[in-house]
Amino acid sequence: MIVNNLWVMINEFAPYLILGFFISGLLSVYLTVEIVQKYLGSDSLFSVFLASLLGVPLPLCSCGVIPVSAYLSKHGASKGSVTSFLISTPQTGVDSIFITYAMLGPFFAIYRPIIAFISGVFGGTLVHLYDDNKNKIDEKDCEDDCCDEKSKSKIFNIFNYGFVKLPMDIAGPLIFGLVLSSLILVFIPSNYFDMVGSGILGMLIMLILGLPTYVCATASVPIAFALHTSGFSMGAVLVFLMSGPATNIATMSVIYKILGKKSLSIYLFTIVISSIGFGLLFDFIFPGLNVLDSGYMVSHLLGSNIKFILSLSLVIILFNALRIKYSPRNKINNISAEEIFIDGMTCNHCVDSVRKSLKKIKGIKDIDIDLATGRLLYSGSEDIRKNVEKSILSLGYKIKNQ
Repeated sequence: MIVNNLWVMINEFAPYLILGFFISGLLSVYLTVEIVQKYLGSDSLFSVFLASLLGVPLPLCSCGVIPVSAYLSKHGASKGSVTSFLISTPQTGVDSIFITYAMLGPFFAIYRPIIAFISGVFGGTLVHLYDDNKNKIDEKDCEDDCCDEKSKSKIFNIFNYGFVKLPMDIAGPLIFGLVLSSLILVFIPSNYFDMVGSGILGMLIMLILGLPTYVCATASVPIAFALHTSGFSMGAVLVFLMSGPATNIATMSVIYKILGKKSLSIYLFTIVISSIGFGLLFDFIFPGLNVLDSGYMVSHLLGSNIKFILSLSLVIILFNALRIKYSPRNKINNISAEEIFIDGMTCNHCVDSVRKSLKKIKGIKDIDIDLATGRLLYSGSEDIRKNVEKSILSLGYKIKNQ
């Protein structure tokens, strides 16, 4: 029963998630951090607007967006625009939009990125108006050698990011979300939470569940689908889809370090108010909407053979991502290599940010970072360890004691 539910869900969203992977690969090449930073440097409401708009399609999770935001902050972006980017980006992304369409219907797929954008502008505007501690770091361009992939072809970068790096970031949470969703569907009767699943009460339950939890925008969708079938309204589910991906304890601690207490308070206030407000609005516009009963699930436009091939391809992509992520690696054979364990890295964006920052340190030679264990191996001159640790800490991560 559980396996059957898993396969049905994979069949339903595999075509759309694979398409989302490809478009995410395109965005990784043509919408770079440097391009985003270029338009966020001014201390104006327009930069807040652009930050939220640029953040919506980017496939960054709540932890993956932190090093990007730290980079933007260090390179002159205003607190308002960084906050706007921090709010809108993890809520959605091209890949999550496609899987939302597949599992929760077209209305939700359109509504979700719109509210991500609006909430980003709202939070960024509040910071712009009420947090006077503006960034004082001088703006500077990213150095050419900090961008690892520029020497490779764009086609390679598109497919490498879309079908290798991005799946490495979401494979674990997505598989967990699918399994949890299947368990909910099997063991919790349909409409079991009808009495508490709608209105303010249902939304407060989803808020309590979502705020401290780490779940990426894509992986949250299967869980949201299962919660909806067990009796929570679509508006209550929306609260979970906003608060879960946008917040977790690790993210909030880093935001406090980068932007300060006032900006963190505004950030949390924005998530809470926006999620409940837009959840109530959705239930008001679409009262009693049920994606199962109303026929909003994606129609079977593709033949069964094609869907089987795409589903099998998705399974291979996800398990290959797990294989790469957790396979033991040690690319540095230098016995004098220094070892540091980094706490807080959760995705390949984290790894790339650390690597790019370390490459700017004079005297460093070899760098090997293992995401699964957080281990950094590097070689170079003897007096650079303090600079290495300072570089890691500046991105919002911690050094683990071994």
